[in-house]
Amino acid sequence: MTAQLEDLLGELRTYEKLKRGQPRILRANSVEGLATLLIKARIALQLTQKDLADRLGVKEQQVQRYEATEYSSASLERVGEVARVLGLEVSVGAPLPRRKDEKRQVATG
Repeated sequence: MTAQLEDLLGELRTYEKLKRGQPRILRANSVEGLATLLIKARIALQLTQKDLADRLGVKEQQVQRYEATEYSSASLERVGEVARVLGLEVSVGAPLPRRKDEKRQVATG
């Protein structure tokens, strides 16, 4: 129970920081992390779920479902639309792994 309480207190501290507009840059280290980023951005922008729903042209319950399931039921198009509506500039980079047929470059000097 102590661990759960510490987790909840940590989440509350994060929420309070977001409400104060901190941090100014939100980062996601994975595609799955993008959902959390969208939720944090909404909070940081001081928008309610209803505000976001109105901007998206959907019912508040739909936004509640998206956030409760971390956008798992949302299409990629919808996730992009949420980011746009929130005014986010999302940048994604994906380093490619080495191809099987690619040989290592040996430095000569």
